[in-house]
Amino acid sequence: MRALLIVNPVASRVNAAVERTARRELETAAAIEVVRTTRHLEAAELARRGVEDGFDAVIVLAGDGTANEVLNGVGAAVPIGLLPGGGTSVMPRNLGLPPSIPAAARRLAEALAAGRERSVRVGRINGRRFAFNAGVGLDAEVVRRVDGRERGEKDRRSPDVVYARELAKLVGRGAYSQPRITVHADHQVDRVAFLVAVNLAPWSYIGPLPLDLAPTATADGGLDIVAPRRLYRRDLLGFAQRVLVDQRHARGSGDPRIAYWHDIARVDLRCDEPFPTQVDGDFVGDVLDAVIEVDRDGARYLL
Repeated sequence: MRALLIVNPVASRVNAAVERTARRELETAAAIEVVRTTRHLEAAELARRGVEDGFDAVIVLAGDGTANEVLNGVGAAVPIGLLPGGGTSVMPRNLGLPPSIPAAARRLAEALAAGRERSVRVGRINGRRFAFNAGVGLDAEVVRRVDGRERGEKDRRSPDVVYARELAKLVGRGAYSQPRITVHADHQVDRVAFLVAVNLAPWSYIGPLPLDLAPTATADGGLDIVAPRRLYRRDLLGFAQRVLVDQRHARGSGDPRIAYWHDIARVDLRCDEPFPTQVDGDFVGDVLDAVIEVDRDGARYLL
């Protein structure tokens, strides 16, 4: 058996020693070839080439952004293995992989040897696959602003506090206080300020704390859509309480401030002006029109 190991050497938890340890564990089950990324979107090309070259699996030692690139390069052609090399590493956590990279590598080696994998439905926004979430508007704007900052040593991802600060700045200046996106979903039309499509819960994490923006989302069904109609500065703490703690919006409470759709196959949206977009926490540009839908071919993940 042959597996391609794609390493992002500037991911938050990756260094030469970590790479050597991961490779040593994986080599108990397969012949491993290592390639390292040097630029944005290269991982998709490397993964696609790995499939063409006949590798039996593609394993990623990196963060969520690089893992998303590999998902888009591989699709469901071969199983994907995820090693939690990023600061958050949402998808490895959601799949139940150990937080320790050596322990996760041992788990993936066992999965390779046993042929153990899980098929997961994923989403697409304008053709770009996402494993756990995609957003148009506020969350994508936060990602863009943080990514545009000076990151520091080895281009490391900024900590959670920086994301929180940028989000508060945007809400404070009223950037998402009015609905500017028209959403067509499940035979309904609504106007919202921003939108997040969630493929499985948790949506993200702050440190060890899971953020269940869409607690009813599952990897085996359709998408859950969370779309606040407006968000004022005075509402920010209450909004955080509603969507992350009591979750009334997902329990059919009819909260007029938040539109919520559960287990749907497709959403069409039209923005009044180009809006920022993110997939799996990676900024991918601005959109005016978007189709968010389930990719039923999905992906295969080693477990």
